[in-house]
Amino acid sequence: MSRERAGWMAAGVYLAVSAAGAVVTAVTGRLDALWAAVLWYPLDDYSSSGFAESPVAALVGAVGLLAILALKTWMLRQVFTFPPRAPRPAERRTVWLRRLLYLAVAHALLPRLPAAPLPGVVGEALTLALWWPLQVLFALTLRGRLRVLALVTAWPGSVGLAMIAMDEVTGVRAPRFVLFACLALAAAWQVAVLFGQHRDGRWSRDTVTAGWRHVTVTLATPLAAMAVLSAFSYNDVPLMRMLEEFDVFLAVWLARSARELTGPRGTPPERTPLRPPGPILLAAVLLPFLVLVGPEAAPPPAAYGWQPEPPRTGDGQAADTEDYVAEANARCRDPWPRVRARRQGTAAYFLFEGGGYGVHDPDDTTEGEDPYASVDDGFLGAAGSSAVVMTYGENEPMCLTVKAFGSAPPLRLKGWEQVAEVGVVSRSGRLRVPSYVDGGDEGAGARLPNLAVKGPGRYRLRVYARAAERGEEHLVVVFPGRSAEKIVYR
Repeated sequence: MSRERAGWMAAGVYLAVSAAGAVVTAVTGRLDALWAAVLWYPLDDYSSSGFAESPVAALVGAVGLLAILALKTWMLRQVFTFPPRAPRPAERRTVWLRRLLYLAVAHALLPRLPAAPLPGVVGEALTLALWWPLQVLFALTLRGRLRVLALVTAWPGSVGLAMIAMDEVTGVRAPRFVLFACLALAAAWQVAVLFGQHRDGRWSRDTVTAGWRHVTVTLATPLAAMAVLSAFSYNDVPLMRMLEEFDVFLAVWLARSARELTGPRGTPPERTPLRPPGPILLAAVLLPFLVLVGPEAAPPPAAYGWQPEPPRTGDGQAADTEDYVAEANARCRDPWPRVRARRQGTAAYFLFEGGGYGVHDPDDTTEGEDPYASVDDGFLGAAGSSAVVMTYGENEPMCLTVKAFGSAPPLRLKGWEQVAEVGVVSRSGRLRVPSYVDGGDEGAGARLPNLAVKGPGRYRLRVYARAAERGEEHLVVVFPGRSAEKIVYR
């Protein structure tokens, strides 16, 4: 009896914790507590301030979190409701498939941490080590003609995962068209498995339906992502990460598939109604992001070409200037979207005469050497608590992403024209990029976070730069480090 009640207990604990988070959010007016309770990982400082500065984004975030809360409650009920114990399967292949399916469930339920605890290549390699044998064993366990199709498509899907892992290795670039073809065949593997499960007889229709809902949400998520990107002028609100959390159906499909492998061969297990219905679930995914974005909606830019900056004098131009800055910010994207830092932000940086920008400790009043004197390569220099970066252009906006880590992230050179690293010191515990919205003739179009994540001390500042058709793009990575040596990687 306790096995059958485990799902209700897991869902009840989750609801209780989320209710406590909702109370704290209602009292403080910040989404941090509700976010952590619902998504199982903390909201970083910069994203929290982003919600605080954008009431509409905070409203959409709250509605999205409540929708995720409902879906994850249902998911926990499904995943942790175990049937009475059944005899162990006689086939060793089936035993190992069940073990891998349960490992995949755990992999799907683990919280997505803001900063990856493992290097990218290690994480991707572990994913490959789990999913490659799972795909092959699942195909071999099916009965009928679709077993061959599932087995054939399992190999390209694994090749796609291997190429993603290769992409994390410095200096290695996987061909994009081959990667996309492999991932398309990986989707074909799941379609073949779902049809095979439907005809096999060991799996219930509800289990197959959960699999199809996973496919549906996977296809709908990019559409919702496009709506979010085109609608919100505040560029770093973490709504994109929330979209991934709506796919609760993968864990349900994997868990039910593992449980029903132990049923009598050829006898479908007893059906357990799945709620809510498919159309309502799809609406729950899309509506929070398509209906509530109206107040801040803006048409997507037709091209990446920069427009002339409007005059910044006179009260009548204030609204036009705000729209211009918001549109420039919306054109910029995080070049490392899969690498989550402790603090990060992306915005347009408005350059003045001569170009260039700085990263400095704004509260450090001590006099020191001129950082421009150390720009011997024409790109990057630093002295004391200030660093300067030279740009390709001037008198125009460019895209700037900043990421602050607690330790040195992997060095990734592919796709960048210039990469160099220097040492800086923060005496006050702050390292910032100037903000255009605070006044002045240059600066970032949004307030970027404090990059001194460890407080006062020495840091390494690694800068990436490239020029592309859509405009100049820079990435600034900051992490603790005592060395003051300058290193030029390319």
